[in-house]
Amino acid sequence: MRSVLLFVVMAIAVTAQPTLRRQPGEMALLLNEEEFENYLEAWLIQEEQTRINSNLNDRLESGCTFRFNDDFGQPQPVYILDNTYLRPSGNSGEVRLNNGDQVRVACTGSGHSIQHPNITSRVATAHATCVKNNLVSGSGWLRGHGAFGNLTCSTHATHNAQETNQKCFNNNTVIRVGFIVDNVFHVLYHSCFDKSRLEVLYVWYNQDATNVVHQSNVDRPNWLASTFFPGANINTVYSQNSQKNAIANIVGRSLADKYVTNLQYLARGHFAAKTDFVFAPGQRATFYFINAAPQWQGFNNGNWNWLEQNLRARIGAANYSTVIYTGTFGVTQLRDESGQLQDIYLRQIGNQLQVPVPMYYYKVVYDSGRRLGTAFVSINNPYYTASEVRQLQFCTDQCRNNAAFSWLKWQPDRIDIGYSFCCTIADFRRVVGHIPNFRAIDLLT
Repeated sequence: MRSVLLFVVMAIAVTAQPTLRRQPGEMALLLNEEEFENYLEAWLIQEEQTRINSNLNDRLESGCTFRFNDDFGQPQPVYILDNTYLRPSGNSGEVRLNNGDQVRVACTGSGHSIQHPNITSRVATAHATCVKNNLVSGSGWLRGHGAFGNLTCSTHATHNAQETNQKCFNNNTVIRVGFIVDNVFHVLYHSCFDKSRLEVLYVWYNQDATNVVHQSNVDRPNWLASTFFPGANINTVYSQNSQKNAIANIVGRSLADKYVTNLQYLARGHFAAKTDFVFAPGQRATFYFINAAPQWQGFNNGNWNWLEQNLRARIGAANYSTVIYTGTFGVTQLRDESGQLQDIYLRQIGNQLQVPVPMYYYKVVYDSGRRLGTAFVSINNPYYTASEVRQLQFCTDQCRNNAAFSWLKWQPDRIDIGYSFCCTIADFRRVVGHIPNFRAIDLLT
């Protein structure tokens, strides 16, 4: 019966018009992780196509226009322009260049090379020069003029996660994630990581109007631990069998079987979302465990997803230029067989508790040019009571019944998909001390 229901749901997802589609958050407790990601992808394709159509220009009379889902090949190279990542032109779903602009094309990783029907030599990096429309030239490596969309790599571009000498909250480690092109590390996002607890405190990255549309149908790669989880098979730690066993050791087997179900289990919750990055290589680089924490699947699909999608659209519509700090705080609790609340960790080595299941997830969004900021907070536990979540709300909510946040479509009183609220930056700091010190004079709405 469930398989029939899912078939019908996915058929509707493919055929229905955007105005008739159910919001992904409404599917939070109907679909598992993979099914939900497929549904979300289909929904975003239609949703973002509306934005693209309203902004789309014809090919420029001079210069080049590359459209996200028409003029970029796969596996996609990393593109660098003016010493930074190639960026869209506003929220248009296009990249526009002037005649003669040179884009650095890089197939990063040992032995990787650029592919093109007109290629004349095997190279890993090269300059592609805008000619017109979607055509580029390449001195010494490309014969004549070639379509930009025919540029691909021999395999997916390699991304890197590197520990830095920089420190973050409580003297923890800063890890940078990005791509190395011509011996320069181009950062996508940073992670503040507690090595002893195997806990990501927060991740930060930039987001502005250019992030409102992203490339679609980018495959989801396997999650990577890199070198940051020595001695721990972190992928196995997140498996449903392993998490159920860990919870059973804390609260008892019978309760663990009730807490961890086919639709309520602990997913690998992204801090920087795949869809927060425009191009395929950046999306694939979000699949590091230093960019994830245990997140109940109903919350992952529900209010957290609503916040991710609504916030990105709002930043684009308002033309904000923001830095986003996405993090976790506290340890969630479940009742044991005696009715006592117990802290939940997914790994224990001797007396060392590791991989805590967070109590709170947050997104602090700050526009430094306007000095506006808001902290969005959700409780990561579908098993608390209404009175318990109200007691856990640590600030006066700024979003409820506030027309300035009408763009935010989450259902904040739904405990099963993440009880949620908003704080001023000052109120947030009184409880959570993670993020750098900056001054917000008002809410970002």
